[in-house]
Amino acid sequence: MFHYFLQLNFATILISFFMLIFVNVNPVFQRKVIRLFSIAISSVLCLVIVDSIEYWCATLPYPTTLRVAVSIIGYALRPINICFVIILSCGNRVSQKFKKFIALPGILNTLIAPTALFSGVCFSYSDKNEFVRGPLGYSAFAASGFYLILLVILTNKLYKTEHTYESLIAIFIAVTNTIAVILEAFFHYDGLINTTGAVSIAFYYMYLTTQQFKRDPLTRALNRRYFYLDADHLMESKCLTAVISIDLNDLKRLNDENGHAAGDTALCTIVACIQNILPRGCHLYRTGGDEFMILCSRVSKDDVPALIDHMRRELSKTLYCCAIGFATPDADEDFEHICSIADAAMYANKKQLKGEDTIR
Repeated sequence: MFHYFLQLNFATILISFFMLIFVNVNPVFQRKVIRLFSIAISSVLCLVIVDSIEYWCATLPYPTTLRVAVSIIGYALRPINICFVIILSCGNRVSQKFKKFIALPGILNTLIAPTALFSGVCFSYSDKNEFVRGPLGYSAFAASGFYLILLVILTNKLYKTEHTYESLIAIFIAVTNTIAVILEAFFHYDGLINTTGAVSIAFYYMYLTTQQFKRDPLTRALNRRYFYLDADHLMESKCLTAVISIDLNDLKRLNDENGHAAGDTALCTIVACIQNILPRGCHLYRTGGDEFMILCSRVSKDDVPALIDHMRRELSKTLYCCAIGFATPDADEDFEHICSIADAAMYANKKQLKGEDTIR
């Protein structure tokens, strides 16, 4: 039996231990996020232990309280692992109230599972130590299914400005976990949820790490390095339709008169304002202190002026003003030349705004 469980869970244990070490030795995120990842990984390891004990108890010819106890823990932990991934993906982008709502299915399932100690409403064991699923016996799988669907919805919403193939990572995680839940719940394949959970947490950590390194740490806009990587890809595939150059006016004056915190607020405000209205295929990059660029691929050249007008209307609702210019590529035109045309148009707009009160 030990040989079977070592073979079944070796990959899960190995991935989990490597992740625990890697997450804590290479602190890419805040301590709060690292702590959540560590708890999630520890939860997977705990599942491996309780499942191993439960399997040993199942070989006995009679039911035991130990088997009931470890089964309760397993029921409670399965949905919680997925809940951890959702909370990590949300970060500070959702309210505490919404996070409490997210936790409700897991809490409800955790309250249902202990009923096995005194009734069979969730599950029980016969005199021959056979598992008997009660009317609420699928609560753990229902909660897990809810979390998997929510993971897909939230990821696509929170990263709607990302490239499609990156958002597909979360969908892939949801699909693989769904398959694992179905196979383990209905076809009695052992250990799939544990292994899939460990791999999902590891890959989601990698996903969040890539998000961390390609973004400007202050504004969360994509950074200068990623700007040129994306530009190379779009130019090579001939998908680039426009380059938009943006400059926040009077940032230096704002920093000098009100401090750098005020300047940081201004930068974050205009990024949030622009991100909220950007259509799919348009990505915002911070390329300098007060300089931003947008690369457009799914917006036609004729629609770019309307998009810029929309940006100006939305920015007028803030305390800040930006100079904006754009350029559309011609055949065989190199990228640096396109950017220089967009910058020239932006500086022409900045000259028009000179003398106006650009900080309200």
